Amino acid sequence: MTSPSLAPEKLLRWITVLIRVGLGAIFLYAGAVKATASESFALALVPFSILPDAWIGTFAVVLAWTEIAAGVLILLPKVHRLGSALILLLALTFIGVLTWALANDIIVSCGCFGQDETPSAAAMQMAILRDVGIAAAAAFALAFRPAEGRRRDRSGSPGSGGR
Repeated sequence: MTSPSLAPEKLLRWITVLIRVGLGAIFLYAGAVKATASESFALALVPFSILPDAWIGTFAVVLAWTEIAAGVLILLPKVHRLGSALILLLALTFIGVLTWALANDIIVSCGCFGQDETPSAAAMQMAILRDVGIAAAAAFALAFRPAEGRRRDRSGSPGSGGR
């Protein structure tokens, strides 16, 4: 029987699992879209002008596979915190790059999910808000640590005072 004090923790565990599955699905999908169209994604990166042109193609491939790796890692129980940290780092990077582009009047389509949308400041702002939500979800998944193995000791082990 579950004690009432453990019910909120059980709910938080389920919420964390749902967040991890959602983030994993998002990053697996986004990475797969980029990996299968790395040339067109590389072209989407050109207007950002952060990287030298010679590096853009390699960067596009590495980013796609990093997103896939993050999506897989967050789904694996023993290394999900590593996946959460990687997703948080990616989301913060995306926020920084998009914010920098907007501040420098560079209006582009981010190419995050492969769709060809008309570049606009509003679309970029929505992408930033989406990335803030992703960062918050990843931070929650990274920070939440359920009290595993917390049980009342009724086994009679030393220090429990009985058999």
